[in-house]
Amino acid sequence: MPAGTILAMICLSWRRGAQHESVPAHRLLMKIALTALVLIHLIAILWHGDAHTTLAIELPALKNVFVYAVIVAGPMVGATLIWTRFSALGACLVAVSMVGALMFGVYHHYVLVSPDNIAHLPSGAATAHAQFIDSAALIAIIELGSALVGFFALGAAHAAKQRFG
Repeated sequence: MPAGTILAMICLSWRRGAQHESVPAHRLLMKIALTALVLIHLIAILWHGDAHTTLAIELPALKNVFVYAVIVAGPMVGATLIWTRFSALGACLVAVSMVGALMFGVYHHYVLVSPDNIAHLPSGAATAHAQFIDSAALIAIIELGSALVGFFALGAAHAAKQRFG
């Protein structure tokens, strides 16, 4: 069974039976933190996208679909869902999309030899190169942190479900 299917089944099973009571303070703080991380991530990817444009680094159509669906839309939809009765599903979506984004970014910016790699950037202004390199690193840190917070939120939701039935 593919890993994505397994993750989806786990996330959906945690959602079933979740309590619909008032949100404890620690869970509210977790929702605020996750939402803030998603907004900071959006700002960082817009900054990185500007560096892509300045350096004329274009991605193939299929990679653009991944970027817009997983890296841009996934976290935003997840952050919206965490404020609804589907909060566990939202946390799962944020966590899984951030892991996907992190894997994509690390591979393309640090491993794959291409114009999208920080060591093989096309010619351009030093400020554009610095913007590209700095934003790529910042995005990786934000994605890692967001994934960890998202999975922590899932664990907390699962523990609450176990405690309260």
